[in-house]
Amino acid sequence: MKNAALLALVASTLTACTAGGPGSELTEVLPDERIYVNMPVSAENAKDAEDGVWSDYYLFTAKVTRDVNVMIALPLVLVDHVTQYPPAEINEDETVATWGPYSDALDPVETALVVEHPSADADWTWTFIQKPKGADDAEYVPVIAGIVDAGSTRDIHSGTFAIDFDMLNTLNPNVGTTGVFVSEYDLDEAGVTAAAIFQGFSDGGQEIDAAYEYDQIHDGEGSMDLGWLADLDANGDDEIHVVRSRWTAEGAGRADAVLTGGSLGEVAFFESECWDGSFDPVYNTNSWTGEETGDAGLCAFSEASFDEE
Repeated sequence: MKNAALLALVASTLTACTAGGPGSELTEVLPDERIYVNMPVSAENAKDAEDGVWSDYYLFTAKVTRDVNVMIALPLVLVDHVTQYPPAEINEDETVATWGPYSDALDPVETALVVEHPSADADWTWTFIQKPKGADDAEYVPVIAGIVDAGSTRDIHSGTFAIDFDMLNTLNPNVGTTGVFVSEYDLDEAGVTAAAIFQGFSDGGQEIDAAYEYDQIHDGEGSMDLGWLADLDANGDDEIHVVRSRWTAEGAGRADAVLTGGSLGEVAFFESECWDGSFDPVYNTNSWTGEETGDAGLCAFSEASFDEE
């Protein structure tokens, strides 16, 4: 993904802020890396890359979770770095704090972070705002915005955030990425559940619309659902693609996929693949080709599970 411009923004944040004390208590419940997907991507007994055969669906699942983590990481890395420093401004009753504005020499924009928590029983809001460099403050617009639900604590909290890549790209064409990414999450001491939506998303290629959900015990087993629209046979009608993947803490897993809609109408084709802790495929069945290979008894999850939504 072409996020070099946003990652450069992190670097400019570090050079623009002045250290000198803890951040505001307003930031205690802002989202952090605990809402990432921690799918196992390696194992002590992983096969030799030259000799082994990797499970296609393991590789697909690992790539999707990694890409979603990158999207989630963009605002979280920014929040984490910015709030390591004292806010540039905080109101008298300490309900609103502002970090920035900041930019480096080649940035066409100025960026600031505003965090607000009006009262103990209210939501927190956090917003990255940008304006063209040198423009009046009235021209600030939100580019990343989040809400943390009222009653949240450091260890148990929920919320949502959105990244408006269209606006980021309008203000700074170096960003490249367009579309909107929205994530909703619920974190507790046991694990995390989250959902993400890509709307008109493009990283320089074809625009896509996709929905993603995941559920994971901290450092343990997890699952993900990914659904997207794509024209498989280039006839102008989008087919519906849905994949549900599940994995154990040791890395073994199973993916169950459905293809329907578009030129297929109400007909649906199914495929399932299992992999072991070394990410070798151990079983595959495909209703499209009618083929079945491997041993279903080696699957970490014995039964197929399809997203019915």
